[in-house]
Amino acid sequence: MHPLRLEPHRLSPRFSFNDADVQAGASPWLLGQQRCSDAWALFCRCPGQHLFVSTFPGFDAEAMLLSVYAHAPQVAHPGYLIAEEQSSGQRLVKCTHAQFDAERPGQTLLAALQGLRFVDQPLSRKTLLGTIDKEGHYHPGLLASCEVLVVPAEGLLDKPSRWTLIKEALKRGYLAFSGSPIQIPLTCKVVVMGDPLAYDTLNGFDPEFADQISLLAEAQGEWFIDQPQDTHAWGAALRAIAQLYCQRELTPCGVTEMARYASRLCEHQQRLSLAWHQLGQTLAQCDGGAAPINGERICETLEAQRQRHNSVEIYAQRNVEEALVRVDTEGDKVGQINGLTVVDYFGHSYGEPARITCSVHYGDGEVADIERKSELGGNIHAKGMMILSACLYRIFGQDEPLHLSANIVFEQSYQTIDGDSASLAEYCCLISTIAQAPVKQSLALTGAIDQFGNVQAIGGINEKIEGFFHLCRYRGLTGDQGVIVPTANLSQLNLSDGVIDAVRNGQFHLYHVDKVEDALELLTGIPVGEADEEDRFEDTSLYGRVQQRLDAMAGNEAPLPPFWRRWFSR
Repeated sequence: MHPLRLEPHRLSPRFSFNDADVQAGASPWLLGQQRCSDAWALFCRCPGQHLFVSTFPGFDAEAMLLSVYAHAPQVAHPGYLIAEEQSSGQRLVKCTHAQFDAERPGQTLLAALQGLRFVDQPLSRKTLLGTIDKEGHYHPGLLASCEVLVVPAEGLLDKPSRWTLIKEALKRGYLAFSGSPIQIPLTCKVVVMGDPLAYDTLNGFDPEFADQISLLAEAQGEWFIDQPQDTHAWGAALRAIAQLYCQRELTPCGVTEMARYASRLCEHQQRLSLAWHQLGQTLAQCDGGAAPINGERICETLEAQRQRHNSVEIYAQRNVEEALVRVDTEGDKVGQINGLTVVDYFGHSYGEPARITCSVHYGDGEVADIERKSELGGNIHAKGMMILSACLYRIFGQDEPLHLSANIVFEQSYQTIDGDSASLAEYCCLISTIAQAPVKQSLALTGAIDQFGNVQAIGGINEKIEGFFHLCRYRGLTGDQGVIVPTANLSQLNLSDGVIDAVRNGQFHLYHVDKVEDALELLTGIPVGEADEEDRFEDTSLYGRVQQRLDAMAGNEAPLPPFWRRWFSR
């Protein structure tokens, strides 16, 4: 077995649960949210300091706040807003539950304050301040109706003037109507809820935003599996989510399958997603009536989800299968290699193999990125090409400039390409072209490189592998096909059962590499070689062939032997 080939057990996370592990425990919304709990404690303890809760997709931040409030309410008993009749007119006052006396003369109860209130209506001056009717009676608005008001950041971004109104109320402690002597006490503390981008936007809009909203609670999106009890805590939380969303039990194999799905959402074998709303919706889609949800039901649901979102993926696969888009999976070719890309569409990600080609000619040493020149390449891809060039010069151009130019392109690519995950494939394609060394078309590869030839981790590793595997399976698995991936990505592998079974049966292979030289030897079957004291490689090695070609382009070829010696050497 090749030393760089991966064993099947390394291709997906390994979770196991039993009946004792999946017993429902505390609120699932608080799992992993210690930052939010600590920020909430400060929010309750520190007068005049308000809170921003940072959320992420697939997480119900409102449910988390309700759980936090139930665990540690800001006040044990919400107070009241009352109107006191005085000689100078009516005065509005907030009083605590202990201070309120319903029998006290000269006071009118305007509202019993809610403990925690979410904005459930469009933000406007009227909804925030309240109204005064024709008889002069005040009807409380949002800022005078609760102890804690949760405001969505989107509402403030949509109408920035509403933030100005809230800020003035926070600074002064009261609100006022134009032309009215009545001052409305601010009864609540404010929690703004949104994503990190919303926080930065509001902070950029008003430098005083962070002065008023001085506390930050960042919801954690992933649960780290460092100890066995971490897995059990997540399983208990998942069972509680199943009860909330579909009132059904989960079998141990059902929890295991959901853990595998949650791990794939995180792209890490030792992390589990805390996007409980997304996971709960998936559980609610499982068929089977009121019966406990098992692993088979979850697999069916996830497959149905994928099929509802994969129409573009099917078209792309058909184009490759019908050779409308050319991708070779057998044979050997010089200057052509199979790279791997990821396409995101409608919340669905899938992998696509891409044919990368390279040509070289005499020139000034430039490695031209055709994608960039045609304005189809992004900045990160351009950076990867520059690093590729630096890696080439580090080995072959330290003492003198290279007298070649190269053109590298993604063939039949008509959309923007970005990222540096193809730089390993592009470098190998360039070396193949210079050395005139054929590359195995049965292998695809992905990975980023640095200037020293180290192979670095990339994103979308599972989608990329499965995209190439699908094409190979359609054309027929030969036992020679496979994918080369960075060693740094091994902890992110979470592949489908089809890929794992093919690897187990020897029909498909995965290789991991740390250096570009490892990838080159796998692709060409030619040893890269070791440099001697004069930085020269053996002529029969791959890098030796590169040096010979570069020497020829620079006009540094060794002179031919005399005619008579060539004649007798025939």
